[in-house]
Amino acid sequence: MSSESLDQASSNLSRLKHFSLLAKLSDPQLVVLSSRADYRRFSKGAKILDLGSKDSYDYFLLEGEVALTAEDGRTALIAAASQAARQPIAHLQPRRYEVKAKSPCVMLVVDQPTLTRMLKDAPLDYQIGEGVSQVDRTEHPAYSLVTSFYQDLNAHRLTLPSLPDMAMRIRHVTEQPNFHLNDIAKVIVRDPVLTAKLIRSANSPLYRGFKEIECCEDAVVRLGLDTTRQLITIFTLREIFRSKNAMLQKRMTKLWRHSSDVGAISFVLARMTPGIKPEQALLAGILHDIGVVPVIMYAEEHPALRTHEDMLESLIMELRQEIGCALLESWEFPDAFVAAARHAEDYMYDSGQETPTYADLVIVAQIHSYIGKPEHGSIPPLDQVPAFHKLALGELSPQRSLQVLQMAEEEINSVRRLLMD
Repeated sequence: MSSESLDQASSNLSRLKHFSLLAKLSDPQLVVLSSRADYRRFSKGAKILDLGSKDSYDYFLLEGEVALTAEDGRTALIAAASQAARQPIAHLQPRRYEVKAKSPCVMLVVDQPTLTRMLKDAPLDYQIGEGVSQVDRTEHPAYSLVTSFYQDLNAHRLTLPSLPDMAMRIRHVTEQPNFHLNDIAKVIVRDPVLTAKLIRSANSPLYRGFKEIECCEDAVVRLGLDTTRQLITIFTLREIFRSKNAMLQKRMTKLWRHSSDVGAISFVLARMTPGIKPEQALLAGILHDIGVVPVIMYAEEHPALRTHEDMLESLIMELRQEIGCALLESWEFPDAFVAAARHAEDYMYDSGQETPTYADLVIVAQIHSYIGKPEHGSIPPLDQVPAFHKLALGELSPQRSLQVLQMAEEEINSVRRLLMD
């Protein structure tokens, strides 16, 4: 093979390794997969996938940009080589999006059964123990569980938690024509714990009025429709962050604390940023890592994975984005929340809009939440983050923005107390 051919082959492998699932395959496996896959070119405006369609293929975006349109009209753009493009396009089936080429693009179309078989035999780079041979580690129960997880995910067999019943009931009530705030209060009052939390919220420094609130109806009136709905969703979501296993419960508690910190800081940042609703920002912050929950739930059913925390953390780091987006889409959350979950770890993300998005807010909030912690060392400087310059705080220096949040520490703590009760 000529030097030019070797360079071309190496370049093709590097392109394929950009994709999360394909990066797990060995170089020989990638060569085989590439030879069996289909490279399809689409002109601008061409339809790639139909909404609701089912097939046995995964579509990976190699070049160009695609537009995804949900049934309710929500749209999202994904460009090749972006963080969002690391996962197959419109992976869940029946497909939840119609996919069209926003620009001329190239898709790598891979047969799912073939990819699933290759993932089973892939040399996963996890540390199972000292002195364990490659043959032994492929027979190790933890290794087998990791491969099973990816197979279940790729074959759409992974169980996702349902949106809590009370949140669904409130959503249903608010979708009815001519509903009143009292209708919402009548639903909430059936749950004494939620009623107490809502009244406590209405009397907190964040929403306190001239008189003490003592009943659910008055709390809903003071808070208003949007705030009540967002708070009820947050309070009920807390129950999802639970595990019967002591070790996994510690991980769930750590996740909830981090999500609460990001949510609290997002809330305060939103109050300083025109066009952003604080309660929606709070919820977006809470939900940005929701994809971790199904991974921990999976570990709860598989003891071998629980005993290898390094494997569990590797799964969490790699899959929280894809699973989080899938979960929020299944719960029919607005695209702004899905985008926040998709880009929360992508610190160089730029929406292309001049005005800030909830994803921008969550990115900046997460950076602030890591200040003084080990994670902060791997994060780019705040003044290099595109999201920072789109917020109202973008008119300030990173040092000044930190001072602003320090001045708002009491408000942040008030939000934290609401979430941790």
